[in-house]
Amino acid sequence: MALSVADEQDGRGQALIVFLAALIYLGTALVGRPGAVWILFGAAVVGVTVVRVLGGELWTMLVAGAVTVVVLALVSDLPRRPRLAAVQIPLMLVLGAAALVALSLDPVLGTCLVAAALIGHAVQDVIVWRANQVVTRSLAEFCAVLDFTLGIAIIVLLFV
Repeated sequence: MALSVADEQDGRGQALIVFLAALIYLGTALVGRPGAVWILFGAAVVGVTVVRVLGGELWTMLVAGAVTVVVLALVSDLPRRPRLAAVQIPLMLVLGAAALVALSLDPVLGTCLVAAALIGHAVQDVIVWRANQVVTRSLAEFCAVLDFTLGIAIIVLLFV
């Protein structure tokens, strides 16, 4: 994480983490099996790596995948499930939009938006961890530490 942040010109490069975190949580909520989150996490890492190696349009593929998952979530029974699972749909829309908008903003504003989205997702991680719902506690812990630390590091590096 430290190398990732130190390597970037600005924090907008971390928008990918915001987008993937929201997408993985939504996918896990859609499947309805918290343990599937680690499989989706691994698939996301492999998928991003393959797209980058093959020179594909990463953001085009991510948005297409997210739209597909959101549509599947909306036509499934997910909107009628417990609130914490159902709220993953609007969270994907809000965090996904924040990640995309951040890429088009000037570096300082975009960096601040990515940092805020990461810290916001860290709050969600804590809520999910406490409720022991949606994803496994181990992933929620991992994600909370990553998101919060990355968000703070981006802000610190922006103003140093």
